[in-house]
Order: sequence, then C-alpha cells, then structure tokens
Amino acid sequence: MAKKRKGIAKPRHQPFLVEYSFEIKVVILFALGIFLLVEELEIKHYIYTFIRLIFFSIGNGIEWTRDSILFLIKQFEVSDIVGISLIIYVIYLIAERWRLRMIERFSELSNCPECGESLNRIRKSWQHKVMGFIYWTSVKHYHCKACSFKGIKLTKE
Repeated sequence: MAKKRKGIAKPRHQPFLVEYSFEIKVVILFALGIFLLVEELEIKHYIYTFIRLIFFSIGNGIEWTRDSILFLIKQFEVSDIVGISLIIYVIYLIAERWRLRMIERFSELSNCPECGESLNRIRKSWQHKVMGFIYWTSVKHYHCKACSFKGIKLTKE
C-alpha cells in the first residue's frame, strides 16, 4: 500500500470570476442604479408603450379573426353549414371504424405465427410511426430470430 506524502496542503484557488462573482454583481447593480438616477430615460413610458402595443396587437388579431369567421358564415346558408357538419361527422365515424378494425386485426401477436418461437421487439420504421399517428394507437414492431418473420401489434392508447 502506498504511503501518502505528508506536508502542507496547498489551497486551491478558484478562477477570479467565480471567487468574486458577488462583488462584481454588486458593483454592476450599483453603477446601473446611479446611471438610472442621473439619466432621464423615462423607462415607465417605454414599458407602457410596449405593453399597450402588445395588447392592441392581440385585440386587432382577435378582431380580424372574428370578422373573417363572420364573413365565412355569411357566405353559407344554415342548411349548407348543417350539411358540411354532417359530412364531417360521417368521415369521422368511418375513420373511427377503420381504426377499430385495424386495431382488432393487428392486436394479437404474442408468438411467431410461422414457427411458434417468441418474438423480439425492434425499432419502428417511419411508416409505423405515421400509422400510429394516423390511427391514434401504439404500434409495436416485432421480429422472429428463427424464421425472420416481422410483424406489428396495435394497441389502443
């Protein structure tokens, strides 16, 4: 076992900015305070103008959105709006049915259907990620080492 050398331990010095960071902050804040007392910048006026500009911009955006929606609504009759709503609802129902059928079709995959061996999870391709996004499901990609079978399993999220 090696012996430790005895002697006086040298103190480790920290870098200047780390050691005197508090003092540097105090000097900078003090100088900024003196500068703001001496110089007449009217900061309150600039802050008020900036906040006012933000609120008026938001208000103008809301007003523009309201006017655009009212213009579009005035272009259609009530029967047109109801018809478009029904068509959108039917498309949703078809998509939901398609989603449930796909989940039902690909929900059973525990062992390899060709050789019966256990499956290992592998990384999904970008097509599987898109499928998971479109069907709003969790897609799991499996691979069999024995027979090189690849398959997916869909589960509801």
